[in-house]
Amino acid sequence: MTHPEFVEVPFAVPSGTGRLRLDVFLAGRLRGYSRSKVQSMIASGRVRLRGLASKPAMKVSKGDTVVIRFPWRPDPPSEHSRLEVLHEDDDVLAVNKPGDILSHPTDKTVKASATWILSRQVPGFKPYLVHRLDRETSGILLFGRNPRSARILSEQFESREVRKEYWAVVRGRFLSRRRTVDRSVGAGGHEIRVRQAVSDSGQPARTVFASLSAGKEASLVSALPRTGRLHQIRVHLAWLGYPVVGDKLYTGEGESYVRAWKGDLSDEDLALLGAGRQMLHARFLEIRHPSTKELLRLEAPLPDDFKACLESYGLKTPKSGLVSR
Repeated sequence: MTHPEFVEVPFAVPSGTGRLRLDVFLAGRLRGYSRSKVQSMIASGRVRLRGLASKPAMKVSKGDTVVIRFPWRPDPPSEHSRLEVLHEDDDVLAVNKPGDILSHPTDKTVKASATWILSRQVPGFKPYLVHRLDRETSGILLFGRNPRSARILSEQFESREVRKEYWAVVRGRFLSRRRTVDRSVGAGGHEIRVRQAVSDSGQPARTVFASLSAGKEASLVSALPRTGRLHQIRVHLAWLGYPVVGDKLYTGEGESYVRAWKGDLSDEDLALLGAGRQMLHARFLEIRHPSTKELLRLEAPLPDDFKACLESYGLKTPKSGLVSR
């Protein structure tokens, strides 16, 4: 079986990001890729803007499509050959992403990504990713089915018109019926470069939290992010003293994250973390449909590992979250 030399991932440019430099635009879209790494990617000819080879300083415009070419790698396939479809029409596709695959390919991983799986699951589908979930975050992942719908959907995320609710299993007895954290989030100056922190020099970030079920050792918490900073929910919860169960990066000083990256995660690490992956789930999303203009309300059922985690801590599964109250 022959394989492509590259796997292409298209991004539609929303109006709010028009006239940005290409390298700045992509650095804001690709988690784990610094601006210098994006510049190297562009210089190698792997990025095309308006169908043409590009340069870092080129300006993106509303309606443009930026295509990134990730090198094909014969990495092991994901155990997921299909994703649960939550909604599908001519403009929008929404799936329930498992907590062990990427949103899109990277230079190291191709097959264990939602876009790769969907490109095989839905014949002829070119997935336009309009937002992302961290690899270990499960739940609603939204795609545009054409450049126009992707741009309109992306614009709603950029302008914070999208209502989102996440559920998180956290360490400790979280009892607040409603608590708002309004603290900036940015690079924490940590030796683990990707780790963020509450920082006065960071970007404004606001999250509303509420207890859904509280136990002696852990709680189920609803999180409504009012902004979309990198790792915002996880950072705010760790800052409050309630790290997400299974979160390798924000439990302690991230020692488990380093060992996991090296492939040395031990049974003792897993016992300390309480789960094999971070127990964060994108439960609810409300967005305006790009064509009908009607509100599209999506809910993602809890995955089995999340339900097992709740059961292990004796936590109840509520019928509704904070947005439904």
